[in-house]
Amino acid sequence: MIKIALSLIFAIVTLSYSSAHAKPFVFACEPEWASLANEIGQDLITSYSATTGIQDPHYIRARPSLMSRIRKADLLVCSGAGLESGWLPLLLQKASANVQPGKSGHLLIAEHVALLDKPDRIDRSMGDVHPDGNPHIHLDPNNIEVAARLVAERLSEIDSEHIDHYQKNLESFLKKWQLSTTKWQDLGNQLRGKSVISHHKSFSYLMSFLKINSVGFIEEKPGISPSSKHLAKLVETAEKQDVLAVIRTPYDPTAPSEWLSEKTGLSTLTLPFTVGGTPKATNLFELMDETLNQLNSVLENR
Repeated sequence: MIKIALSLIFAIVTLSYSSAHAKPFVFACEPEWASLANEIGQDLITSYSATTGIQDPHYIRARPSLMSRIRKADLLVCSGAGLESGWLPLLLQKASANVQPGKSGHLLIAEHVALLDKPDRIDRSMGDVHPDGNPHIHLDPNNIEVAARLVAERLSEIDSEHIDHYQKNLESFLKKWQLSTTKWQDLGNQLRGKSVISHHKSFSYLMSFLKINSVGFIEEKPGISPSSKHLAKLVETAEKQDVLAVIRTPYDPTAPSEWLSEKTGLSTLTLPFTVGGTPKATNLFELMDETLNQLNSVLENR
């Protein structure tokens, strides 16, 4: 009996210790934020991305598996600006108090950076326009720097025992990221002033960072498939403008851009868009490297 009692006490103490020292769990809406959390948290955290690099984050089903994951979350990191409005509110109904709006565990990066493409007005005829502005903020390296500081700050609040580690990881990441940003700016110099046609406004922040012009979009309106008349206008645009390429994400339909390529002779590029979008884009650094390499490759082969 004594042995059983001691074993029971030991098990309870061990369980209590493990619970008290459990790693913070980061629930990221998109792969870029899971990757960033891993850069800052490293082996001190666990993370999960609700979407993959080949999924459109606008259209995700609030599956039971996601509900189960978000119940365990200590920190929620999402793009915001309405990107996840079709599914995140449903998940939050099942989430813990830690990650509800207004809590330190609820982080929407779009609330902390300057947003592009903010419409002057909104009506149904405009398609799926985001009232707050373009939510695809992660392809501007400057926004990632802001996000990194925020993630480190929130992890430090949630897990204050390891605040020094988070700060050290942040400083190490920022040093490497700032050096890489300078490299990407140098690589982008030859792209400055060039023009592209995109499927959707997925790359607005990348275009702004690289000073590349977007002269047309395959979607007639956001979220609306193109008509034959609209595609014909894009052919005219391509003939009048010095367009570098037609670009799309891994989850965009390929038929319209391939048709446009056939009619104009333009190259089509499936840029990774986010971490995991292509086999080479395994983290945030490789994401930007792969993106610049693809764009420069088209320029060099013209």
